[in-house]
Amino acid sequence: MEVSMLDQTQLTEGQTAEEGFAGTVEAARLADRLGYRRFWLSEHHSSDTIAGSSPEILAAHLLAKTETIRIGTGGVMLTHYAPYKVAENFRVMSALAPGRVDLGVGKAPGGTHLPTIALQGGRALTDAKPRQKELFPEMVDELMEYLEEKLPESHPMSGYLEASPAVVQKPLPWILGTGPASALLAAERGLPYAFARFINAERDEMRETIGLYRKNFRPSSFTENPYVVLASRVFAAGTDDEAEWIARSAAHVQFGFHRGIQGRLTDPSEALAGSMTEKEKQEVRDILSTYLIGSKETIGREMDNLSGLGVDELMALTPVFSPESKRLSMAVLKEAAKG
Repeated sequence: MEVSMLDQTQLTEGQTAEEGFAGTVEAARLADRLGYRRFWLSEHHSSDTIAGSSPEILAAHLLAKTETIRIGTGGVMLTHYAPYKVAENFRVMSALAPGRVDLGVGKAPGGTHLPTIALQGGRALTDAKPRQKELFPEMVDELMEYLEEKLPESHPMSGYLEASPAVVQKPLPWILGTGPASALLAAERGLPYAFARFINAERDEMRETIGLYRKNFRPSSFTENPYVVLASRVFAAGTDDEAEWIARSAAHVQFGFHRGIQGRLTDPSEALAGSMTEKEKQEVRDILSTYLIGSKETIGREMDNLSGLGVDELMALTPVFSPESKRLSMAVLKEAAKG
C-alpha cells in the first residue's frame, strides 16, 4: 500500500507559526526522501492551534522545496471561493512543477461561522449568509471545466473565457469527504476520493462509503479507475507502547476540543494529566481507538485490514509534540508499508 501524509501545521505549546511552518517543510522534505506518494495541506481559519490557513500558498512553497513527491491540498474549501480562481492557482503550480500537483476540494467551512462571514467579505455578524453547501457539486463541475478547458456551450462565457496559464500536465482534482454524498460525487465525476477517517471513524460507514464509490465509479479524463485514499491519524514507533505514548498529545487536544477548548499539542508527560472520572477515561480510550497506533508490525496489520476495505493508499495525519517523534513515526510507517 502506498503511504502519504496530511499536515495541518498543528502548533505545539510555545511554538510560533514560523517555527510550525518550518516543521511542515522539514516533514515534506523527509516524506520526499522516504518515498511517500504525496504530501497534502489542510485549510483552517482563525485558529491559534492550526497555522495552515492558505494551503495553496504553502503547497507552492513545498513544491519548490521537494523533488518528486506530489504536493496538494486536503483541501481547498471550495464553497468559499470562485472555481475560476482556484483553477488558475493550481494551473500555475502545475506549470511550476508538472505532474506533481493534487487539488483536493471539500465543502467543510474550515472554521467557525465568523471566518466564514469574513471569507464572504462580511464585516459583522449581520453580514452572515447561508453557506451554499448544496452548490458544491455544481462548483466541482465548474472547476473541472476550467481545468479541462471545456466550458459547455450553455455557459455564458463559453468561447470567450479560459483559465490561464495553459499547461501540459493539469493538476489532479480530488473529492474529499466522510460519507456517501461525497463518495457518489467523486464516483460520478470520475475523480479519486479521499475519505477523512480522522473525522468519521465509524468502520461500517467507512466500508459502505468506499464500496459505494467503487460500485458507481465512471472513468473520466482525469482518472480511469477508482482510487481511494484513507486519511487517518497515525502514530508509529518502535513498540506499541512508545506509539501510544506519543499519541497522548493528540488525544489531549481532542479531549479538550470536546469541551470547547482549542488547545495546542503538549508534551506527552503533561497530556491528560490530573484525575479523571471513569467516564472521562473511557472517552480517552474511545478517542485513541480512532487512531492507527503501534509498531511496524501492528501498523502493517492495520494496513492489511484497510486494503480489505478497498483502500489504495493510507494518508497519515501525525500531530505529535516532538519533531523526533514525527520523524520516527514517518519512517516506521514507510517500513510497515513495505510489508
